[in-house]
Amino acid sequence: MKTYDIYFFDKKSSDHKGFSIKTKEKAIHMAEDIYAGENDYISEFAGGTIAVIDSDGETVWSKPILEKNVK
Repeated sequence: MKTYDIYFFDKKSSDHKGFSIKTKEKAIHMAEDIYAGENDYISEFAGGTIAVIDSDGETVWSKPILEKNVK
């Protein structure tokens, strides 16, 4: 069974939340909530990307983290 995690990337580094979310839809919804809210990862990776990646390494959703998204 595939699981999904939320990753953050910029030109210097990457990190992930360490989730093992069971559905792609729930993982995307959580990533959108993180993107829209006040989160340290969004500030830290401004100019980079937030992505949902499955346990096979496939990116199933991604969005650039624009500087204007940082609160």
